[in-house]
Amino acid sequence: MSETSRSAVVRSSIYGELARGFAYPGAELLDDIEAGDFGFDLVDLVMDVHPDLIAALAGVRIDLETRVADLVALEENYLATFETGPRKPPLSLYEGDYVTDRPRADLLLEIDAFYRHFGLVPNEKPRDFVDTLTAELEFLRFLVAKEAQAIEQALDARPYQRAQHDFLGRHLVPFLIAMDDTPGDFVAPFYRGLVRCARCFVEAEAIAVARRLGAAAA
Repeated sequence: MSETSRSAVVRSSIYGELARGFAYPGAELLDDIEAGDFGFDLVDLVMDVHPDLIAALAGVRIDLETRVADLVALEENYLATFETGPRKPPLSLYEGDYVTDRPRADLLLEIDAFYRHFGLVPNEKPRDFVDTLTAELEFLRFLVAKEAQAIEQALDARPYQRAQHDFLGRHLVPFLIAMDDTPGDFVAPFYRGLVRCARCFVEAEAIAVARRLGAAAA
């Protein structure tokens, strides 16, 4: 495996771990948090591909290693942060809740078109909207995995890189910036750290993929 394809594999796994962190928590996530594995491994993976983020992520590791009493407490933290809150959820897991300059229907159609272009049909379950953070992170995980596969097979990786560039710039980067900039007294430390880690990573990814596309065009 070449260094370029190895880097893409690592980046894909980071998107996958972020998606796992933002999904409704289960016993496996709790075990990883309690063992210190989730935060330690995630931050190390991010710094492996973006070593310049070491200062930005210094405090994030502490938040991601915040212990909770049990799974019930972790679920309560998740619900208070993303679902209920004392008056409303401090943070939303739906991109459309942060977009004010266009109808949400247009946003959903655009995201859906991205998915379908690559043969991904969104889940039809109620409330499984295409603009959920987990869905968008999983989409990037898929694109980067396809990039790694193309590089390893000496195929053209640019279609997957262009899709990453466009989706990051139009959706995931502004989505996570808006989440990170949203104040919330009831955001659990673990989830605040997860949002900050995700923001730092996708911002760095947007810059890096633009450079890769520029180098390929030169």
